[in-house]
Amino acid sequence: MKEKKPQENVLNQEGETARGRGRRGPRVVCVGACHIDRKARAVARLTKAASNPATVERSFGGVARNVAENLCRLGAEVELVSRLGDDGDGRSVRQFMSVLPLGLGSVGTSPSAPTAFHLIVLEPDGEMHVAVADMRVYDELTPAALASLPAALWQADAIFADCNLPQESLDWLARRAGPDCALAVNGVSPAKAVRARACLPSTALLFVNRGEAAALTDCDAGSLEPDQAALALRAAGAREVVITLGTEGLVVAGDGTLRHLAPRPGPLQDVTGAGDALAAAFLDARLRGFDQQEAAERALAAACLTVQSPQSVHPELTRERLERMTS
Repeated sequence: MKEKKPQENVLNQEGETARGRGRRGPRVVCVGACHIDRKARAVARLTKAASNPATVERSFGGVARNVAENLCRLGAEVELVSRLGDDGDGRSVRQFMSVLPLGLGSVGTSPSAPTAFHLIVLEPDGEMHVAVADMRVYDELTPAALASLPAALWQADAIFADCNLPQESLDWLARRAGPDCALAVNGVSPAKAVRARACLPSTALLFVNRGEAAALTDCDAGSLEPDQAALALRAAGAREVVITLGTEGLVVAGDGTLRHLAPRPGPLQDVTGAGDALAAAFLDARLRGFDQQEAAERALAAACLTVQSPQSVHPELTRERLERMTS
């Protein structure tokens, strides 16, 4: 599948990449979480209030970091804005990321908070059972901290922000984005997704799962109607909404459109990072001028690859591989 001239592009009102012409890929600034995931996979079905045998593995995670790495592997030019602790985990993350074609000049070090920690407990089949996290270091990504970064950093085709950021920082990014710089927001969790409510009118792309969509629309997740939720989020201001539904695929809503796509079949090893791969591939495709349908197909292909890997980002993800999977 060849890259196309932008048509229904979410980047700006003219539907063109204002800064993307002549470069090898779109330029994206990813702002938010960057840390280590520790994954405990149960040997047998988990039993509540009991000690459960498990194997524990480590991988590099964080929504913004995962999206940034996926975008790099898809050929985008990416800058990461995040915060690490002055500790062993922080140094491990920096060392790993230094081998990627990824701008790290805006990844700061906290003088007091530890590197964020995410422990994910998986059932034997790879489905997430529960997760716990210590994310207080991201409270230091304040509007003042963001405003202190070089102005040239924000001259991008898109800003991707996750809701690990404080609400006032999301609002600052919404004001910083504009007609030539699309704001893409990831809900992260139901508790944190509500931080995006005020900036929805400035959001070009909103990525949420069922629970996050329910939190943003004040609905019960168990009775959520994804179509209605997508339309409600569009009415609240988001120009394009992607609701991921796990084994039911996804729903995409845009101007006058509502699309349902089923997930791609394939083996499941670990669901961690699948939503981040989906968001990265969808955003990359839209920035390159693919329409919603084509972007969603590439996004589902990226998610399908990711769940087959024990890592939070599939190490063999490429744009060419997605093109083969979707052609």
